[in-house]
Amino acid sequence: MKSYLIPFFLLILQVAFGQDQTAKINDYVSSYVKSGDFSGCILITAADDILYKNCFGNANDSTGTLNKESTKFLIGSISKQFTAAAILLLEEDGLINVQNNISEYFPNIPIAEKITIHQLLTHSSGVTDIFNIKGLKDLKREDLNIGGLSKIILREELNFEPGSGYSYSNGGYAILAYIIEAVSKLSYGEFMKQRIFEPLEMNHTGHANVLESIEDRAIGYDPIGYDRRMKATLLDTEFLKGSGSLYSTNNDLNIWIQSLKFKSFLSPVSYDKFFKNHGANYGYGVSLYSTMDRDVFGHDGRISGYIADYLHYKEDDISIIILGNIQTGTADFFRRDLAAIIFEKPYSTRVKTAQPALQSPIDVSLLEGVYAFGPNFKVYIDYFDKRIMARANQGAYSELVPLTDSRFFSRTLYSFIAFRMDESGKVEKMIWTNNDGNAFEGIKE
Repeated sequence: MKSYLIPFFLLILQVAFGQDQTAKINDYVSSYVKSGDFSGCILITAADDILYKNCFGNANDSTGTLNKESTKFLIGSISKQFTAAAILLLEEDGLINVQNNISEYFPNIPIAEKITIHQLLTHSSGVTDIFNIKGLKDLKREDLNIGGLSKIILREELNFEPGSGYSYSNGGYAILAYIIEAVSKLSYGEFMKQRIFEPLEMNHTGHANVLESIEDRAIGYDPIGYDRRMKATLLDTEFLKGSGSLYSTNNDLNIWIQSLKFKSFLSPVSYDKFFKNHGANYGYGVSLYSTMDRDVFGHDGRISGYIADYLHYKEDDISIIILGNIQTGTADFFRRDLAAIIFEKPYSTRVKTAQPALQSPIDVSLLEGVYAFGPNFKVYIDYFDKRIMARANQGAYSELVPLTDSRFFSRTLYSFIAFRMDESGKVEKMIWTNNDGNAFEGIKE
């Protein structure tokens, strides 16, 4: 869209975006609130104007406190672009060079000589994800800090030779957090506060230190059963530094988006690196791609108890920000469907309608096992706590809820799962269907 047409488009949009669109969004989101699958806040802006804002559900079930405009949510992997900005600030200070290897910070680990800061930023280093580390949930900060975790990550086998591929890695961003602390002589949270959040007046954003009480912070919940939720057990945020430890509000994230849009905070050279597609539609901590025939930037985030997502439509100057405090897969398609309402494209609610079954339609003992969806992607089915649970590789478990139509439903991923049996009555395949209708088959090993 030509730049001189943007103000005219926004004027038309702001006039047209009235009660009808607001009602459509409210009805759409409320369907998931009623099903127990969304709780949180949504903000949609066009340039400097607010098109839509609303909050749904409880910030705290035990007190009955409602989510509101000032509620703070953990933002998961949206944290990565703030980590990337911190690294670029240190480069602007002349303290690091993103093309240098990281051996200076890990002199006794030989593989560090092969890995550059740039590769960590772009997920091209080959280092493992922190969630692939066995016993991660048992780590305690009194025994191990982010530096110790970084050394464990670097001693794990690489996924590929550094610079030769792409593999999304929270581990790489954990290492970046340690480098920020080592170079700045400040804690990760304090550096973010002093160099990014205070200058931008993001006064409701910070590092979620588990040892500190945060005013107006929403309690995070994980789904249980068909429509209930339970308080989430959080991994110590010391080990989420860099990759997913920050909290924020919709309004603060909008401030951040504005700074990115106008390129007003970092240097032009830094923004060139930040917004360049270095492969796999990824810049420095930010996703870059096209949707609905429009170029966007943004990121999603997920952490136990929370979901987060934002997309900025560059030509239209429209931002959609979603923050929630129940970890379901809703944000993955909220961003698509809310944009469809704004741009008057087809959309539909995909809220679950199949009813829960009293028991599994298939003997649980037949379901348990490992299903291979590829050489490096396996789904494990186990039964414990009287629930059928699934996890991918070394990731977290999500419950599979039996349905009356003989399928199962994962609220965490908002997907339907079916099992296919052979002639002898043994389970041979898992068929996983995402909310968008795409289906994948896993062969039982």
